[in-house]
Amino acid sequence: MSTRKIAEWKKESLAQLHGLMSKYPVISAADLTKVRSSQIHELRKRLRDRVVMVVAKNNLLRKTVELGDFKGARLGEFFKDLTGSNILLFSEINPYSLIILLDKSKVRVPAKGGDVATGEIMIPAGNTGLPPGPVISEFGEIKVQTKIEGGSIWVARDSVVARKGDTITAKMASVLSKLGLKPMEAGLTLVVAYDNGSILHRDDLVLDLPAYKNDFMTAINEALNLSTEAGYVTTENAPRILVKGMREALSLAGEAGFLEDGSIEYVLKRALTQATALDKLVPVEKSS
Repeated sequence: MSTRKIAEWKKESLAQLHGLMSKYPVISAADLTKVRSSQIHELRKRLRDRVVMVVAKNNLLRKTVELGDFKGARLGEFFKDLTGSNILLFSEINPYSLIILLDKSKVRVPAKGGDVATGEIMIPAGNTGLPPGPVISEFGEIKVQTKIEGGSIWVARDSVVARKGDTITAKMASVLSKLGLKPMEAGLTLVVAYDNGSILHRDDLVLDLPAYKNDFMTAINEALNLSTEAGYVTTENAPRILVKGMREALSLAGEAGFLEDGSIEYVLKRALTQATALDKLVPVEKSS
């Protein structure tokens, strides 16, 4: 029988994790690869009233489930396949609302060599505040035109140095840092989530709001068009149906030459248009 003493810090961690697992119905894991401690610190401040963030080793998480009374909660399955370095987010927010919250809480950070641009990076025209020196050649290497004016380096024109998906070079990162620019959008991306017994994997957590909004608007327009054509009156499509009915009634009145208060102007305009078109088709006889 092992008599190895469990470290006090480990006991405290197990107790903390057990308490969090028991309290919160939603547990999400985000990948910590290339995530900086400054980002985590900022996110903790922004989300402290809604999300509890904890970094723990995967073995410790599995041990917490093993020692706790979680047999019917599928937590063991949730933590079983968890690999790599992750941060856990304990909350009462469903995973999709949490994704939106994390997206809104993204922070701007300086670029480092090897980073992949999260969007277009532009160096604006104007005074950089940097004195002339070797840095001028660095601007040249990333194809940014400069000039010297008033003892400072000026960027001649707005210059896009990277587009979304481009790899940022060490030289580019150096220039951006000297200019005090923070071009990288950084945040947490969920890799797996546990929601009241349901386990959602990476593919389940893809949330493309612009695409969903576009699909939703397309469906609304198609429904309005279909109901309008069918003459099925609702509060939403009544104006469309009335406009369509008026347009068709005027067209019929014009064809029949039916004159009444609502159609006189339309019928006369239509007759004038047709007469003008006909006049152009009739050859004019030349007088002898």
